[in-house]
Amino acid sequence: MNSLPRENKILVIGDANLCIIGAAAGTDYYVFRGECRDLSTYIDEHLNDYGVYIVARDVYNRCENELRKILESEYLLIIIDPPKIMKEIDPKKYYEELVTKFVGMKISL
Repeated sequence: MNSLPRENKILVIGDANLCIIGAAAGTDYYVFRGECRDLSTYIDEHLNDYGVYIVARDVYNRCENELRKILESEYLLIIIDPPKIMKEIDPKKYYEELVTKFVGMKISL
């Protein structure tokens, strides 16, 4: 028997600006203040509370080892680039690649 996916919350991890956007969208958030150890502790305490983790690229680059526990779990980790980088890329191609990565098949937008 197939089971339905359980409903989990979304957590945004990044600087205060990204977290404000997450809060406005109705997600939970964790403001990263430069300490990977603190982030690791938070994830350990709340890993099963969230089904999707949206992480700023700079936080991921600094705390990749601490975020590995999300990658090794059943939860989805989405890494987003800062607005400056996003302005320089082709959004259609970016989101098609993102969907392909997480869904496992190419979907044209």
